[in-house]
Amino acid sequence: MPDNTLSLKRRIEELEEFHRLAQSLSSVVGLFETLEAIANCCLKLCKAEQAAIVLLSPTPDDSAKTVVRSAGASEEGIDHVVNSLVAGWIEHHQKPLLTDNILLELKITNPHSRIRSLGPALAVPLTSEGKTIGIINLVNSQNGPKFSADSLQTASTLAPLATQFILRAKAHESLFEDNRRLKSALRQHYDVESIIGKSPTMTELKAKILRVASTSANVFLSGETGTGKELVAQAIHSHSLRAGKPFIAVNCAAIPATLVESELFGHEKGSFTGATEMKKGTFESAHTGTLFLDEISAMPVELQPKLLRVLEERAFSRVGSSTVIHVDVRLISASNIELSEAIKAGRFREDLYHRLNVVPLHLPPLRERTADIPLLAQSFLQEFSYGTKRFAPDAQEKLSKMSWRGNVRELRNFVERVSIFAPTPDVTAGELRNLAVGEEKQASSQLAGALKELLVSKQNDENVLDIVEKDLLRLAFEQAQGNLTKAAELLGIDRNAFQRRLDKFKLR
Repeated sequence: MPDNTLSLKRRIEELEEFHRLAQSLSSVVGLFETLEAIANCCLKLCKAEQAAIVLLSPTPDDSAKTVVRSAGASEEGIDHVVNSLVAGWIEHHQKPLLTDNILLELKITNPHSRIRSLGPALAVPLTSEGKTIGIINLVNSQNGPKFSADSLQTASTLAPLATQFILRAKAHESLFEDNRRLKSALRQHYDVESIIGKSPTMTELKAKILRVASTSANVFLSGETGTGKELVAQAIHSHSLRAGKPFIAVNCAAIPATLVESELFGHEKGSFTGATEMKKGTFESAHTGTLFLDEISAMPVELQPKLLRVLEERAFSRVGSSTVIHVDVRLISASNIELSEAIKAGRFREDLYHRLNVVPLHLPPLRERTADIPLLAQSFLQEFSYGTKRFAPDAQEKLSKMSWRGNVRELRNFVERVSIFAPTPDVTAGELRNLAVGEEKQASSQLAGALKELLVSKQNDENVLDIVEKDLLRLAFEQAQGNLTKAAELLGIDRNAFQRRLDKFKLR
């Protein structure tokens, strides 16, 4: 057969092998499987005994890493030292390597037993955007066949195709690892231990969260605004068997009444004005996961029977459709108002409430767990200031005595402002007063208004300072219920000084 015909036949066989490789790798996303398929293809096309793919690190600390070794006649594959030296040779010469004696080419004068028998070698770079990301290294034994120029051409032709699949596999594995780290971070963020509090009520609540998380029971969370109901719902989901599945939170009070049904159950295209395309509802999106319905008391009465049906039958239909959709969703609901009053007023169905309230969990307000306030405040300050600031003991005591009607949410917002405006690393009670936020600011403003009115309305012969001091003494005495020592402490003076002031104004 003429040489031209043989060469053409060989090229056709190579193209067919490249095509089979591309087809097989199109469904493979793992890096190791991708490299292994490429190495095996090189063994076949270049008639090599051993093949290795070496990936180069972008950092100098670990310059070369042999990821895959494939061997025909040898079980062990090419030694990593040889692979590293070949990678260095290619990087230095900026061209492929073709030699009949790899040990001589690399100037290995005293080879150990594992590489002593190596002979012909062929290596080509894997390049992307002008940078070498790795090499394909093919080696035969001393008595094995030599690599030809045709083999070099074949390997050089295969290298760009191999590079693209390697980059795709690396990108996929990087995305997979990022996703794994993100999920791990989210699990830690919403772990039950992330719920700060060592008071007896919070210790009991954490124990209940762990106990109920392992079940599929519906949970009803009650508590004032800002007590952390969504954080508890996330913790329940994070510790459940559904942890790797969707967690979707919906605030029923934030959705217009006319759109609640579409939001929860979805709609078909053209089912109402503005429905330009089909939309999945949150129940459908949360399939196999957890759906958290906050402010459930705001759900329209006319929609409550449909929600009850979903809880009973695990099925519903989108708006504008008669097709029944079956779902597996765990429901956690919450309300900051007492639903019994809404039931009496006819705004909430009692049978729905019983379906929701399988496991009730109550979240205590901050005033019922004041011992946790310093822990929460210090944790928030460390978060917002990146560990550069902390509350002094007097500031922690002051925070514990302040009224937090917005509970943990209000405390968190307050601490964020403190982290921005507090001038020193150790935040004192005096600096908290200077910031004058929340109720203190309102009280300060009211006091300033009262004093201003007193100044304007006073008679010419009146001493305003005496008037204010006498009123303060009376208030402190009444607040302390006649206890002189306690009254003096309220004013920040000692008992004798308080007594002298009482004597000054002839107050008893």
